[in-house]
Amino acid sequence: MTPPKRLLPHRLAIIGGVCWSLAGSTPAHAQFPELPTFQDLGLEYISESGFFQLLLSGRLDVEGSHISNEWAPSPLPAEECDACHVDLAREMQNGEGTLRTHRLRVFADIFLGDHVYSLIEFRNDNGLENLRAPQRTRLEQAFVRVVTGSGTEGVQLGRFASPFGSYALRHLTTVDPFLNPPLAYDYRTVMNRWRNPVDGTDFMRWKDAVHEIDLPGAPPVWDVPYQWGGMVFGQVGPVDLRAALMNSAPSSNPRQWRFDTERLKRPSVVAGARWKASASMEVGASYNRGPWLAEPQAQVDASPPGQPTGVPPDDFQDFDQELISIDVSFARGPAMVRAEFIRDRWEVPNVTGMPTGISGSLEVQSDVAAGFFIAARGGFVDFRPLDVGAGAEDWDYDVRRYEGAVGYRLSRNLGLLLSGYRQLQSVRDDGDTDFVGLRLWWEF
Repeated sequence: MTPPKRLLPHRLAIIGGVCWSLAGSTPAHAQFPELPTFQDLGLEYISESGFFQLLLSGRLDVEGSHISNEWAPSPLPAEECDACHVDLAREMQNGEGTLRTHRLRVFADIFLGDHVYSLIEFRNDNGLENLRAPQRTRLEQAFVRVVTGSGTEGVQLGRFASPFGSYALRHLTTVDPFLNPPLAYDYRTVMNRWRNPVDGTDFMRWKDAVHEIDLPGAPPVWDVPYQWGGMVFGQVGPVDLRAALMNSAPSSNPRQWRFDTERLKRPSVVAGARWKASASMEVGASYNRGPWLAEPQAQVDASPPGQPTGVPPDDFQDFDQELISIDVSFARGPAMVRAEFIRDRWEVPNVTGMPTGISGSLEVQSDVAAGFFIAARGGFVDFRPLDVGAGAEDWDYDVRRYEGAVGYRLSRNLGLLLSGYRQLQSVRDDGDTDFVGLRLWWEF
């Protein structure tokens, strides 16, 4: 007799590498022939005793998008070629360009008894650090989780999504109704890993050096950082707690997410809590502090422009990024509302004080008919004044983004998503951006 299959952990928890899930309802779908899944094809293994289980699943996203950047430079500086958006901008004519891409993910869920669980994810796409890079396949997640009998306490080791913030909990799921992350997880600030300011005055001019600074700049949080580290988690009443040591900061480039024992010696510290206030409402908070400027030894030894002389390479790991996030989600019937606020502070070489930014987003999603849902989101990043001796002024230009999306679930595992946004700079007239994209997704 084949043993019964254990219930898989909620996909939100698998992707986020945490032990809680967001409240929400499963949307109805239209009548459409269903494409097969691995489970439908019998591609799984369960031992006779049920102790060992190997379950496969996956998702394919095919996307086409059009973007219009009024700042799109031509030509571009050669030294910034590895920065995200650069090759996309290189393809643009008069500030416009079209991007076609895909994302293939295959998951292996492994169970050893009732206390050991492992997830392995392989991904094929163009990579985050270069949108126009050749296709490549890589190991995106690989972790082992050991839990107590109740399953609410345990430890997790390996490569998984940083537990900071709330976006990793819903990334690329049915409750992620936009093609792009919230603004704080996507917008490039002037924080530059390749160049250090000579002094505070030099740093303050960076917001007007669009071609050389903005393109390779670091966002407060880089999408969903899949980093190496360890995490412990537990539950006290209705509150889920977590603490982790990760090998890089949330703003670090994907190249820093790779396994590196040197970075693990100076980890990023993460702590968070999530309170299930009611059946409809959850409130979360998290904190992160860790080095954001640390580069591979070869890059540090290259002495990028502005690097202080006579400073040992290890000292560059002393420049930390500190973030605090608060989020809330509320679900009732077919509707869901989410809000998140993040305060971000950076330590910058040769700059007195810590440049600070405050960002936030508010989004609403609702089913409107069988298979159809709509969503809207507004976001902002407010760069706070910084005093470098000549009076206080904002260290970057504030930005706002307004987004809309329409989704259609063709069947239980196949759907379409149309999403677009208008992004506005508060001061610079040439900083506005328009984006529209279409995604076809298939979960198998």
